[in-house]
Amino acid sequence: MSDELIDHEPRERFRREWRKNFAVSANAGSGKTTAISERLAAMALSDEASAVLPKTAVVTFTKKAAQQIGQRARAVLLRRLTEEGRSELTALDHLERAFFGTIHSFCLLLARRYGQTLGINLNPAVIAADDERCWEEFLEQDVMTFSSLAPTQLDAFLRHVPLEAIFELAKDLDATTARELAKRCPAGAARAPGEAVLREILDLPLKGIGKKNTELSQAAARVWWEKWRSGRGFLALYKPAGSGAALKELSERWMAPLKDWLADAGAALAAELAERYRLYRFDRGVQTYADQVDAALAVLRDRPTLERIRAEGWRVILDEAQDTDPQQFAVLVEIARPVGAEPRAWPNAGGALRAEGPRDGHFCMVGDGQQSIYGSRADIRNFVRHLEAFGRGDGGELLSFHVTFRAPHRVIEFLNAGLPAAFGEEREYNWGLPVAEGAEKPYLQVRYEALAAGPKNVEGRAGRLTLTLPEVAPKGVDAWMAEEARQVAAFLLKHGPQALGARHWGEICLLAPRNSWLITVQKVFEAAGLKVALQTRKNRNGDNPVYGWMAGLMAVVCDPENAFEWFGVLRDIFAISDARLADELRERGAFQWDATEEHGAEVAAALEKLRPWILRADDEGQPLGAMARGLVDVCGLEEKARALDASGGLADELARLLARAAELGLEGAGAREWLAELLNELDEGKPSGKAEEGAVNLLTAHSAKGLEWPVVIALGLWRRISSKEDAGLRLVREDGGRMRVYFDGASLSDETKTSREREQWRELTRLLYVTLTRPRQRLVLPWAEGFGPGQKGGGVSFAELWGDDAGLARLPEVAETLKAGNVDTRDSDGDVVHDSGLAGDEAIEDEVETSSSDSGAVDVGAIGDVAVEVAPMPRRVLPHQLAEKAADRVRSIRHESSGELVAATRTDGDEAIDYGLWWHETMEFMPWGGAMETVKAQVAAALKTAETLGFAERGARELALLLASEGWRELNDARWTRQAELAVFAPLETDAWMDGVIDFVLHDSAAGMVWVLDWKTNRRRALEQGEAMLARLREEYRPQLGAYGRAVRDFFPGCAVKLLVYASGLGEWTEVVVD
Repeated sequence: MSDELIDHEPRERFRREWRKNFAVSANAGSGKTTAISERLAAMALSDEASAVLPKTAVVTFTKKAAQQIGQRARAVLLRRLTEEGRSELTALDHLERAFFGTIHSFCLLLARRYGQTLGINLNPAVIAADDERCWEEFLEQDVMTFSSLAPTQLDAFLRHVPLEAIFELAKDLDATTARELAKRCPAGAARAPGEAVLREILDLPLKGIGKKNTELSQAAARVWWEKWRSGRGFLALYKPAGSGAALKELSERWMAPLKDWLADAGAALAAELAERYRLYRFDRGVQTYADQVDAALAVLRDRPTLERIRAEGWRVILDEAQDTDPQQFAVLVEIARPVGAEPRAWPNAGGALRAEGPRDGHFCMVGDGQQSIYGSRADIRNFVRHLEAFGRGDGGELLSFHVTFRAPHRVIEFLNAGLPAAFGEEREYNWGLPVAEGAEKPYLQVRYEALAAGPKNVEGRAGRLTLTLPEVAPKGVDAWMAEEARQVAAFLLKHGPQALGARHWGEICLLAPRNSWLITVQKVFEAAGLKVALQTRKNRNGDNPVYGWMAGLMAVVCDPENAFEWFGVLRDIFAISDARLADELRERGAFQWDATEEHGAEVAAALEKLRPWILRADDEGQPLGAMARGLVDVCGLEEKARALDASGGLADELARLLARAAELGLEGAGAREWLAELLNELDEGKPSGKAEEGAVNLLTAHSAKGLEWPVVIALGLWRRISSKEDAGLRLVREDGGRMRVYFDGASLSDETKTSREREQWRELTRLLYVTLTRPRQRLVLPWAEGFGPGQKGGGVSFAELWGDDAGLARLPEVAETLKAGNVDTRDSDGDVVHDSGLAGDEAIEDEVETSSSDSGAVDVGAIGDVAVEVAPMPRRVLPHQLAEKAADRVRSIRHESSGELVAATRTDGDEAIDYGLWWHETMEFMPWGGAMETVKAQVAAALKTAETLGFAERGARELALLLASEGWRELNDARWTRQAELAVFAPLETDAWMDGVIDFVLHDSAAGMVWVLDWKTNRRRALEQGEAMLARLREEYRPQLGAYGRAVRDFFPGCAVKLLVYASGLGEWTEVVVD
């Protein structure tokens, strides 16, 4: 077949052979999302689907990617069912039982399911790792006493370094690293600087232009040494006067022994403080994303629990494996290995003693080492170690996807000609340093995988926009950047987007490695009259007027006695002058919201508008989304937002806040919970700039990962990229993966500095690859040899990494290749571009908001080798969100696989959640309609589990109530066909689908009857009678049962549907009637 892909066989194997393990090295734009979806569809169509998919986890880098894979997998499965002429949707039900989510949400699921007996927080609120408010609150209450150092050692540390020096290091340490550092406390007293080196300093000759500085430095060295020997008072480390090379080198050598000791001591103190901070977060029910991984690792460190999880047969499909750090890998690999395998022993170096890898079909990973650009949080060497294990047949097989469905033919030719050298063995920076004298140096760069074009890729263009060297050279690198931007802007204005192959400006994207470069470009473009969307710079929430309005309104609604917030709301929203407000406050002492007639007309009218919402703030029947919408309407916020920002940016932010309020409301949150979130996120930031047809896109290369545009212009090829050295103690990953704390940058050995620089250059080479593989039609490279000369400092430019100036010069001039009207509007699958999206900045969990406008950016999660028409995904609603009161936490933990929606506050204790999980699992595996002996055996096994969890007495009592109830006899009647834990994915509203699991469905085909039963383990409230409890459950869960009923009617057309809630504590059920 002429159109068969050159990598057709490995793609087919990955799809069909789902009982085998594969590591897939997938080039940029190679359709990995479709490949994973095809594999899942094959699993769903197999005879084993009902057993394997409920224990299958599809783990992704972002929430959005998980949603895309789930959506694509459903579409592929439906297409397969249609092709096979199958009308029943059992396979889709099986697919819905799989987990789709981020590594952090999967770790949370493991902790919730298996950590009940280990003291792990089962329902935490998630905070950012850099949450300053939580950190500051911790510091204020911590006693700041330390046991990791002896008192004399602590005194020695504090003599030279203030305690605050450990704070930044401690705040960011994860539990595993903190435990590792805590084991390396310094031995003995602080090491004295060497007297021999001091003598060298004092013997330096006093001559030349540096004579004065040498003299001052020698005097300061004598004074410092005398203070050191006295042992009294604070003594900062010695620093010489001036910057003479010899003096600087000697000074570093003199202080080196003391700095090394102080670094080790600081590491021990930071580790101790980090552990206390972790416990502080635990006590308050909050977790960082790193805490979620640590919690999962804690579960797996308990050997009986690990073996229990392994025995359940989890299968893992890991997406974006190159961005997965070693601890995350450890979680996913360990649960897929055989029962009894020694933890953390695979993969090894491939020696004679080989540890057991994952079981066949239980672990697959898909990734591209060439796109590993997040070295600060991932470890490319760990990814390569796993890839090499698969390559030698240890744990599975290695497959490669070479075909890209994105890059044009001409761009592919250009990249395949130039990038092999950049990734190749000839470049010194691609090699590591020998681990010992005489040892071979390791090759540490990933190998370049040649790109191949898919059958529908356009011919496209790769061209050079020749830059002109100005007659008067700009002063400084930023001025040269502005000069390049001026020439690019002039070119774009002269030719327009259509000549480049774009339909509008929004289909053109300019990429650069650093935000600061783009800010310069933005200023130049706007001065030239070009509208731009800079989508990488973040603005503080509290500085956004709309955010401030909503936060202020919720503050006065929840706390109407707060005169400060009233002042701001009445001034900023109702435009009442400060003078008038001051007079009102002075005369009455407070704003009388409950007696508005006390105020003048202007203030009274404003207070009257808000008074009804204050009265409803704690009304349990008031949906949060409706309250937010009502406040917006009564205050005219939409009109104010449009008046302040005609571009629609503020209106979009208002719409986002309204959507967030509605989402929280569905989770059971009220006004006070939303206010807490608004206040907590005041200092958080969101990317500014809105993608739109009339604006040229400006993004960093990091932000562009996972995206594509018709036209991409790579800026600043000539400019060196360097990293700013952090001040103070810094954590460094050394060769071999060992973490070590250094006192400062100068303390690093020459070998460590060289190793770190080479690693940065290797990562920048991969960033260059990401930059150049974004275009669908045209790649434009502004370039002129000699542009931007005389750059100071270190670093390396993309042009230097490319290493072939002549090759850049040979590229055809862009102006010579321009053609009017040649616009290709297909995405990489050959489909018309309908939607756009922006990839997340460098944060793991939070992504830049996607734009609904057709701005030209296409999220390549939708790329595949088979064209599949997929409608825009509707809003996903989980059943537990439909409860009228507090969200059903047992359902959210047990049934709804994504694990992404976690309530901010807890309303049920851990014991209630544990019991609910146990009851639902017991009911799922109850032998309905079976012999009583079988039932008794299941009950006995369930009670044995309940005994280990601490609620055997309650379990025995409530199971006895069930077995003695009228409901038991009805449910076991022979007329029923039963399905426990029925997956449902069905329309709920025009723009929303319900995605979840129904506890129990019974079908009597002869009578045309369907029963839907929901298990509830809620406890009876104080003094609450049984009938009152049943009435409460009916009301609270009516929306949830009603949604189930609508879905079931579609499954069983023509059948009468009866909705029931069973209260385990009463041993009774009640019918729920929905209008």
